[in-house]
Amino acid sequence: MIDVHAHILDGVDDGAQSMTDSIELLRMAADSGTTDIIATPHLIEGASHLSWETIKEKTDVLNGNALSAGIPIRVHTGAEIELNLDMLDMIEKGQGGYCLAGSKYILVELPMESIPRCADDFFYELQLRDLVPVLAHPERHSNLQKHPEILLVWVQHGILLQCNAGSFTGMFGTKAQAFAEILLNNNMVHFLGSDAHKIERRNTDMREAVARMKTLVSELYVEQIVAANPQAILDNRLLDIVVPKEIVEPKAERKGFFGKFWR
Repeated sequence: MIDVHAHILDGVDDGAQSMTDSIELLRMAADSGTTDIIATPHLIEGASHLSWETIKEKTDVLNGNALSAGIPIRVHTGAEIELNLDMLDMIEKGQGGYCLAGSKYILVELPMESIPRCADDFFYELQLRDLVPVLAHPERHSNLQKHPEILLVWVQHGILLQCNAGSFTGMFGTKAQAFAEILLNNNMVHFLGSDAHKIERRNTDMREAVARMKTLVSELYVEQIVAANPQAILDNRLLDIVVPKEIVEPKAERKGFFGKFWR
């Protein structure tokens, strides 16, 4: 497995607070079958931003310590960038800075309580810079849960989606889990990330989520999400994905819980 979203760099955000934490998260990841993991520290408006050079240096140190500890895993550089037009000043065309594993793929996070009016312009500007936007954990966003058609249009315009492992296990509540399953059943999950922050909860073990996903869709599709698609990031190759024309609600649930999402 390849984990494309994890807060494992020590002392830079609300994730790992020490090198000990980072190493233990990597050990857990390796023990649960993860071979590669992308470090994605937050880059938020108004916060002190890590430079790309600092991210690369801290990733190199973490890789060295993991090697010394005998942990068979590779850590790659990355970031999780808040969707805000001011953040575009940090991103240059073709530079690979703040992108996932130095590729053209860039991880973007919406504010949790709103969809900025500039969202379409933000994504379009990234694409003009020859980058591929990857939206982090859309299944957790309350507005997208209520208006999945917004997400469908974004995917139809080349935005890829990364769901959190914990969403499939119920960690983020029943609404997030239900929406994650809708996206999965409509071929709208392109990557899986642990979004790991701590050992105790929201950690780097994604096995339970993967097992749950395999009860919902084919094993081949799940392997594509956790291995083949993220390998394209590491190889800096463009993905050829199936783009749905509509989002289909599970028929068995039409009169039940899922009705909340389809008014």
